[in-house]
Amino acid sequence: MAKYDWRQLGKERTLLCGILNVTPDSFSDGGRYQTVERALEQARKLIAEGARMLDIGGESTRPGGHFVEIQEEIQRVVPVIEAIRAESDILISVDTWKSEVARAAIEAGADLVNDITGLLGDSQMARVIAEARAGAILMFNPVMARPHHPSSVIFPTFGFEPAFSSEELERFDQLSILECMWTFFAKSLQKAEAAGLSQDQLFLDPGIGFGLTKRENLQLLQDLKTIHAKGYPIFLGVSRKRFVVNILEEEGFETNPETKEGFYNRDLASSHLTSIAASQGVEIVRVHDVPLHKMAVAIGNSIHQADQAQDLHLKQYR
Repeated sequence: MAKYDWRQLGKERTLLCGILNVTPDSFSDGGRYQTVERALEQARKLIAEGARMLDIGGESTRPGGHFVEIQEEIQRVVPVIEAIRAESDILISVDTWKSEVARAAIEAGADLVNDITGLLGDSQMARVIAEARAGAILMFNPVMARPHHPSSVIFPTFGFEPAFSSEELERFDQLSILECMWTFFAKSLQKAEAAGLSQDQLFLDPGIGFGLTKRENLQLLQDLKTIHAKGYPIFLGVSRKRFVVNILEEEGFETNPETKEGFYNRDLASSHLTSIAASQGVEIVRVHDVPLHKMAVAIGNSIHQADQAQDLHLKQYR
């Protein structure tokens, strides 16, 4: 039996998961929350703004990121998790693909493991999560499926050893991105089942922004319904992703993060995707700017639950 009824998360309203990177080099906020005090202050802010879950990461997975040794990653995330847990019962996920980090984080108070390798980067990860009866977020990782793809080579290597044989990698190259995702998930889900993880403990993440072309990112967002159709809740991360910035640039909007307008536009555009996700019933969205995305969820969730809305005669504008 799972520790929590994970299937109820985000069913009534899309849940906002605030991002808390305790790293020196994350693409958006690296170095801002490296001390426990600063991280705790940011956690309080995210919670006050409306986050109902926090995703805490100690290794940057951005293009050009570098491997962080296990003990160093533990030293980054565990004290922060302990500090948050000492004053809040908010849901906490740890963003790691390393089983030893996951175990230490769970012991410190984390409820879920957000594994960007879909349990395929560390052979012990599925067992660690199963033994703790924790929740698991399994991400489709195109970088692992297509390591030589032009969109993948700029990313760091994920996993202690190759997850796929040369024959499997050749097959990935011949598949559409949706077929690629489900072939990847088939292996992830097999791993989960073998370790004793039930479907009720799992969320699937389509891996937006990881080794994908602009078209592929958009196609996966267009087909989110296929994940729900197979009976899995969705964990979605689109906040400040590169393809969002590219769309804005092509349309002539300011995107320079060094300017107030450019920084705001990135979050505003990301929040539009959250509204679309909420309108499709996506359970959890991982975000940087909680207030903007909270408003987006309000609109999107209203569309998703249109049949339950009050049949109200609206007043005219004053």
